[in-house]
Amino acid sequence: MPRRPYYLVRHGQSEWNLLELTQGQTVAPRLTDLGRAQARAAGELIRADLAPGERVAQIRTSDLVRARETAKILADVLGGVFDGEPVLDERLREQHLGDLEGRPYAETWAAAETHNWSDPHLPVAGGESPYQLRTRMAEAVGGVRDGTVLVSHGDAIRAALDDLGVATSRTPSWVPVPNGAVARVLDGHATWLGAEDPHDRG
Repeated sequence: MPRRPYYLVRHGQSEWNLLELTQGQTVAPRLTDLGRAQARAAGELIRADLAPGERVAQIRTSDLVRARETAKILADVLGGVFDGEPVLDERLREQHLGDLEGRPYAETWAAAETHNWSDPHLPVAGGESPYQLRTRMAEAVGGVRDGTVLVSHGDAIRAALDDLGVATSRTPSWVPVPNGAVARVLDGHATWLGAEDPHDRG
């Protein structure tokens, strides 16, 4: 039987995305109106990508509020091709960014410039190291069922694709993953669904 893809979805815009505050594993920020629209659009992209007769096997989501709300909207949009409720998976959380969480983006970018990224085991701002992030995302994605939708976060999705050696439309491992972006993953290749390549949207 032919393999089917699975999908990685970044949550829609949150209140803290709008305020340009670093979230990391901060639980509370909810989706904005735009974020809810982005989640609905992501669901429509997945529905349109399914072959006739195909169904969504499962929706698994980070337990952070912005991801859970996105997953619930996806489940509603995919009604008819998906039965059940999203399953929470803490391994799909964003990278824990320690002291940077709650601080403005500008401060986080400044801290990133001084971080020693050549050491993958070095925690970021007292939080989680790149190695820890990649390890748990690899566990979350490893053995995922065909037709599954995984709702996660920007850095976490980047880490998953990079760890799997999945080819994307850009050569560097760091690529933008905008709110609501949907990556279709099949046989070692990721395709970004939608009319616009999210790498061009910042």
